[in-house]
Amino acid sequence: MVSKASDEKRVTIVINEDLDYKFRKMASQKFRFEPKWYSKAIEEAVNLWIEENIDEDFE
Repeated sequence: MVSKASDEKRVTIVINEDLDYKFRKMASQKFRFEPKWYSKAIEEAVNLWIEENIDEDFE
């Protein structure tokens, strides 16, 4: 069994196939397939979304 850092969480998502293709293409170019390139790109995207919406009232 592979041990994971305690601050990491495995998630499963379902997104549009074209969106996934565009995201993977850009992310692979930016991170050049270095270890955990996809996870790094997803984390960056989620952080950007949080920053953009931090003051939003969703209630």
